[in-house]
Order: sequence, then structure tokens, then C-alpha cells
Amino acid sequence: MSARKAVAGRPGGRAGSGSAGRGRRGAPERGKRGVAVAALVSRRVGARALRPWIERLRDLPAVVWGDFVLDEYWQCRSTRVSREAPVLVLDYRSRSAQGGGAANAALNMASLGARVAVVGWVGADSAGEEIRALLARAGCDVSGLLVHPSNPTIVKTRIVAGDVHTSLQQVVRVDRGEAFEADPGSRRVLNEALRRATQDARALVMSDYGYDSVTPALARQAAKGWLRKLVVGVDARYRLGDYRNVTVATPNEGEAAAAIGHAVSSDAELARGAHALRHRTGVEHLIVTRGRDGMTLWNAEGGVSLAAWGGHEAVDVTGAGDAVVATVTLALAAGAPPLEAAGLANVAGSVAVSRRGAVAVTPGELRDALAGTGA
Repeated sequence: MSARKAVAGRPGGRAGSGSAGRGRRGAPERGKRGVAVAALVSRRVGARALRPWIERLRDLPAVVWGDFVLDEYWQCRSTRVSREAPVLVLDYRSRSAQGGGAANAALNMASLGARVAVVGWVGADSAGEEIRALLARAGCDVSGLLVHPSNPTIVKTRIVAGDVHTSLQQVVRVDRGEAFEADPGSRRVLNEALRRATQDARALVMSDYGYDSVTPALARQAAKGWLRKLVVGVDARYRLGDYRNVTVATPNEGEAAAAIGHAVSSDAELARGAHALRHRTGVEHLIVTRGRDGMTLWNAEGGVSLAAWGGHEAVDVTGAGDAVVATVTLALAAGAPPLEAAGLANVAGSVAVSRRGAVAVTPGELRDALAGTGA
């Protein structure tokens, strides 16, 4: 099933006339204080419009600033229940690790061909070195990946188990690490690393998982100077509503509802909430990812619904949001109209959920996904 297409505009800017064509809008909803809010409309973005942007992401200088996480997996075999308590007994088989959080966003950008520098904190431990090695092998500049003087690296351990003839399923997740302490000296070091990394950059992704490597306050301070020239994307787990004047934000429905301040149970409520959130934060393009219902793009032109690309059931949603924010931010920085940038991110998200774990999306996978539509 192909995505839907809406009116596109100038690169990284307001949606206006463009290659997508103009369609008739639905009846407007009424927002707060009687402000008219355009209803959701659906458009189709064809593969032909999206393919050229894949190559245009190559060599684009970009920065990922945020919370770097090591996603650790313990593969186990489960064959029996303990006699001590009603719990499974797991026989450990192997371990693997992937970059999570900001690391996954950076790995996606690097996989898509961008020249990526990273800024954030890890601990003085083996997990931090493992994240550094994963990023360096992908070609990322890790000089801005700083060692925090007191905090350990954030590690999320997923224990997956199954029998010989069954697929592995996640049994439990164990998280280690706390928010990074930010004394004045640490903030100065971080700000200097960010200044150096963004000197020649065109795109910046802020990946906020709540561990305080990046915060709304730090982002506002940085935006007074060198960040004004960048296309800035934000993926914030808990405090999206506190970020201001970014180019694009990519919350899922739960994160959007938290930022709006109430549950969203209909397209009409989403329209009103998105309008209010854009007005409050100044975000230019708001993309709400909606699982099997695809995503919606909200900007000055209103709301556009994009159907989930491919129509397949998700295998694992881990890391899908990182793939979406990485792709849409790069595409906007490369000059893509907002709708086509969102359309390409929609395809990237569909690829990301088609396999287990947080695995970076490649240009070849995007081309294959587009080729599968015949559009």
C-alpha cells in the first residue's frame, strides 16, 4: 500500500505549491479561541517522487546531539518453569549489542550516506567504549562523544527467549543509568563540543530520551547562536512541548498526547491538538507517527495523512522513531519539500519495523521498499 501525498512547499519551509499537486481540503475544525483548524486530508506520495532524494542525502554534513544508549540483547533458551517460583528458567546462549537512542539516530544517518558527528555523554566504562566503537565503525566523528566524570553509560538490556523451534520473544527489559548531572563545567565542555560539531553542518537531530545530554533549556541556549542556520529535528520522549522553534518534530501518538496535555482519540482531536502544539512551540513541521495508521504531517497548510507504507504488520518497533527523525531531517536539509521528506521518512519507518532490534536503514532497503510498490 503506497503512502499518501499532499501539497509540498519550499525545502525545509512552509508547505505551498509543489510537485504533489493541490487537492480540496476537508471542512475546518475549530481550535482554541475559535481559530479554524483544517481537517486531515489524504494524499499519495509516489515512489517516483521519493527515489531521487535517497541519493541526495549522501555526504550531507549532519550532527546528532542527545542521549546515547547501548541496546544490549541476551539470547536465551526457555524450556522449563522454576520449582522455586512461577517464573521461567532461561539458559543463556549469547549476547549482542546495538546503538540505541541518539546512537541509533546517528547510525541511521550514517547508513543513509550522511557525514555524521555526534555530541553527548557516555560513562567511563565498557558500554561507553562499545557505543563509541559502533559509531566509529559506521564512519561517525566521535570526538564529541564525551566521557562524563561521574555517570555511567545508559544501558538497556533486553532478555529474549524461545525454544528450539520457536522465535525469540522479549521476556523482560532491564535499564541501567540515570540522567547525566550537568554542573557548569560539564555544560561548558558539552557546548564547546556542540559548537565545533555544528560549524559546517546542515542538519541537526536532537534525540532526547530524558537523560539530560540534551534538554529544552540547553537547546534554547544553543539556538541563540550557531544552530539558527541548521535544519533541526527533535525526537523527545517526555518533554516535546518544552522545545521551541525547531524545523521538525516527530512524536508518536503517545508522546504527542502528552505534549498536548490530553488523550487523542480521533482525527478531530489530533487536528486541534496539533494546531495548539505548533502554536505553542513554534515547530514548523509536526509529524505524528501512528503505527499501523501511518503518520500525519502538520504545518502551516494543515494536516496531511500518510498511510503506512507497505501495509505489513510490524515485527519490532524498536528504533523506528530514530529512523523517522533521521530521514526526515536529512531530507529537509537536502532540499526536499516537506511532504516528500515525510513520505521518505514514512518508508524508512516501515523498513525499520520489519526486522528485530534497532537496525539502521540503508539506501538499498529504501529503494527496494519503493520498488515493491510499482509506483
